[in-house]
Amino acid sequence: MMIHPTSIVSPSALIHESVKIGPFSIVHDNVEIGAGTEIDAYCEIGLPTKLAISQALKIGINCKIRSHSVIYTGSQIGDELVTGHYVCIRENTNIKIGVQIGSRGDIQGDCEIGQYTKMHADVHVGKKSVVGDFVWIFPGVLLTNDAMPPSENLNGPKIGNFAVIASNALIYPGISIGKDSVIAAGAIVKESIESGKLAVGSPAKAICDASILRMPNNPKLKAYPWRNRFHRGYPTDIVEGWLKDLEHNQ
Repeated sequence: MMIHPTSIVSPSALIHESVKIGPFSIVHDNVEIGAGTEIDAYCEIGLPTKLAISQALKIGINCKIRSHSVIYTGSQIGDELVTGHYVCIRENTNIKIGVQIGSRGDIQGDCEIGQYTKMHADVHVGKKSVVGDFVWIFPGVLLTNDAMPPSENLNGPKIGNFAVIASNALIYPGISIGKDSVIAAGAIVKESIESGKLAVGSPAKAICDASILRMPNNPKLKAYPWRNRFHRGYPTDIVEGWLKDLEHNQ
């Protein structure tokens, strides 16, 4: 365990072996940090809030939390989380294993983020959003939750497994994005999109099956579902399962 002398760590926090806590970071009460996790400089972990259902925060093993990130109390953070810089994760959020959140990512609380989902920089995930497993969300995407702001009627979007949301897309409150669907860059999605569809435009419309799209450098190769061609960064057993599904469906 390596705790920088300028950091402030509550004596009631449970810090497991081989954890690293960088300069000027703060770890509050009722925080558990799993083995092998690294917290860089100027982070605040377990920030108290009255909105938290529980005042405990659990962070899994082998996470990498980069500088100036803030994680509020009341959340469950899965193993192998990787953040960029200046990430904010609010209370009552459940994040599964292997999630990546890019710099300035904003998870607004009461959210669910599925396993191995990857979010690039400047993604805003509105309160009560549900994001599935193996989702790709690219820079500048907004998941909104209030149809008539400001109000108390919050209803976050639901993003299906393996969906791809390209840069600067805007997803309206309560919208469902189906499994394996692709949302084009800059799309404004006001209506739910069925599984496996490509949606483009403002307002976005599903124009075809995403499986029609081909790779620009190899027109023989279908671009979607992307898991049949892209495997970097995923565990071997998961990739093997994807390939078996592909073989079964041929």
